[in-house]
Amino acid sequence: MIQINDNDLPITAAEKIINGVKPNNPTPLIRALAIAATGDAHAGETVDMFDLEDVKEIADYLMVYYEAHKNGD
Repeated sequence: MIQINDNDLPITAAEKIINGVKPNNPTPLIRALAIAATGDAHAGETVDMFDLEDVKEIADYLMVYYEAHKNGD
């Protein structure tokens, strides 16, 4: 889960969206493969909160909002 705090700078909020992760419940086989590939006992426990297409969709929504409000509400 990501949390955007009241005093976060815009770049911090964007970084949280871009780099946010969520829990993952891989199958035992996928978990074993992730551990074997990385050597990390925690490999595969999290996945990206948003993929690249999701980030683009968020950016598009923000641009639509900006265009609608750039001259004031």
